Amino acid sequence: MGNYQGYQKYQDSGVEWLGDIPEHWRRSVFRYYFDIQLGKMLQNEPQSPNDDEISYLKAIHVRWDKVDTYELPKMWASLRDREKYYVKNGDLLICEGGEVGRTALLKEIQEECIIQNALHRVRPLKQSSVDYLNYLMRHIADTGWFDILCNKSTIAHLTSEKVGALALPLPPLNEQQKIAQFLDYKTKQIDELIKKKETLIQKLDEKRTALISHAVTKGLDSSVQMKDSGIEWLGDIPKHWKSIRIKFIGDIKYGLGEPPEQMDDGLPIIRATDIYRGIIDGSKVQRVNPDKVPWSRNPELKVGDILVVRSGAYTGDSAIVSDEWAGAIAGYDMVLTPTKSYSKYIALNLLSKHILEGQIYLAKSRAAQPHLNAEELGNTIICLPPIKEQKQIAEYLDQKTAQIDQQKAKIKEAIELLKEYRTSLITNAVTGKIDVSQVDIP
Repeated sequence: MGNYQGYQKYQDSGVEWLGDIPEHWRRSVFRYYFDIQLGKMLQNEPQSPNDDEISYLKAIHVRWDKVDTYELPKMWASLRDREKYYVKNGDLLICEGGEVGRTALLKEIQEECIIQNALHRVRPLKQSSVDYLNYLMRHIADTGWFDILCNKSTIAHLTSEKVGALALPLPPLNEQQKIAQFLDYKTKQIDELIKKKETLIQKLDEKRTALISHAVTKGLDSSVQMKDSGIEWLGDIPKHWKSIRIKFIGDIKYGLGEPPEQMDDGLPIIRATDIYRGIIDGSKVQRVNPDKVPWSRNPELKVGDILVVRSGAYTGDSAIVSDEWAGAIAGYDMVLTPTKSYSKYIALNLLSKHILEGQIYLAKSRAAQPHLNAEELGNTIICLPPIKEQKQIAEYLDQKTAQIDQQKAKIKEAIELLKEYRTSLITNAVTGKIDVSQVDIP
C-alpha cells in the first residue's frame, strides 16, 4: 500500500474477517487481554439513603473517534455502583446496542462519571493496548462482522460474552503502541485535509446564497435606477420592481402529514428529510400504497410546485418539483404553487439570504421548536420583477449555481477518496498488511 512495506512472513489467522496476519503476531480472544465491564441499568430514583446522583454516559454519547462529555444526564447510584461502573480518561467504550460495536476512547471527562448498560468499558489486562484496540474495532465494524455476530435482522446486542469471545490479532505490545501512534498521526493529517475541504464547501454554499440573494433583490443590470423598498432589511430595489407577500402570488397547502401504508414499488412521498437547499434527494425517498392515499386532500405534486419544510432543524428549507418528481405525494411539508409568477424565480427567492436568514428565521424562532406555518410563509415578502426578467434571472442563476455545484461535487468526491484511504490505512495497519514499526513519526 503506497510506500509502506509488508512483513516478511505471514500465517493464516483462522478468522474469516481477518485473513493472514504476520507470523509473529498472536491469535487470541478478547477476554484474555482486556477487562470488559458492562454498565449499570438506569436508576431513576434512590434505592437507599446512601444513594446519590451521578453523571453517566450512554450509547448516544459514543461516536467514532470521540465521546461527548458535556451536559451529561444523571442517575442515582450507590457507592458500590460508582466504584464498579466509573470511567476515567483512557478507557475504551464500546456500544452494546444501537450501532453495535461503535467505539471511542474517553479523553475529555472532567467529572465523576459512570456508564449505563448500553456501553461496555474496556481496560487492558496484560501486553495489550486499548489505543490499538480502538482502531481494530473500527476495522471490524467496517467489515460488517458485528452485523453478522449480533444478527442485525433482530434487535442487535453486543453482549459481554460476544465481546469476550471476539477473535483478535495481537502484535507485541510495543508494536501495538507503534501502530496506534502511526494511525493517530496519519488519521489526524487526513482529518485535517477533510476539514479544509468541508470548509471550502461551506464557502461555496455561502457564495451560492450570496449570488442568489443579490440577483433576486438587485437584479442583473447594475445601471438600473433604484428606489427605496420601504423595508429596512431589504434596502433599495430596482425602480420598476415591487415588493409583495407570497400569499398574493401563489397558493399554499399542507401535505399529508402521516405517510400512508408503505409499498416498495408504490408512489414516492417527499418528506423534509429529502429536501436540502433547493434539491430533492431521492436516495432515501419512501414509497407508499396509492390505494391508501387520501386523494380528496389533493396531495399530488406538480412540476413547478415548491416544497417548504414546516418544522425541525431545516425549517424553511425548500425545493422545486422537477419532472422527475411530478406525481409524487407531499409529506408533512407545505406546498407553494405560484399562480402569478415564474415558479423557478420564486423557488430561488426562498433560497436567498434575506428570506432564509431573515424573515423565515424570525418566524420559526418565535416558537419553542423551529416551526413555520402557512400564514407565516404567506406573509413572507419577496421582490418581484416583470415575468420576463424573472425568467432571465432564473436562467442566469441556473448557469452560475451549476458551476458552483460542479465545484462542490469535485470536492465531495475528493473527501470520499480521503475517507476511503483513511479506512484502508487503518485496515492494513491493524491487520499487519503493512509494517509501520519502522516508520518515523514526527
